[in-house]
Amino acid sequence: MNKLITLVFTFSLTLMSNSLFAHAKMVTSIPADNGSYHSQLEAIELNFNAPSRLIKLTLKLQGDKIPLDFKPSKQSKTAFSIALPKLEKGQYSLEWITLGSDGHKMKSKVSFNQL
Repeated sequence: MNKLITLVFTFSLTLMSNSLFAHAKMVTSIPADNGSYHSQLEAIELNFNAPSRLIKLTLKLQGDKIPLDFKPSKQSKTAFSIALPKLEKGQYSLEWITLGSDGHKMKSKVSFNQL
C-alpha cells in the first residue's frame, strides 16, 4: 500500500511540475516568418497556445525602428492584434517578448518582406 501511495504521489508531482514549467508558444503569426507580402499588412496578429501577456513589441525596417501604437498588455490573452502603419518596401524584423502565467519571459522574432 505504501508503494502505491508513493507511486501516486510521485506521478502527481511530475504532472504538476510539467504544467508549472509549460511556456506559451506561438501558434500563428501575421506576418509569418520569412513571409513576403505584395499587399499592405494592416495589423500584426500573434496567437499563442496559452494565455500570456505581450510586454514588448519592436518592428524594424533594415535595422531602423518603426513606431507602433503598442502598449504592454495588462491581462493575459491568447491572441493579440496591433495596427500597423503603412509599410515601405523592404525587409522587416518583428520581435516580441511575452510573459507567461508561470512568470517566465519568452522572446521570439519573425522576419518578412513587404514587396
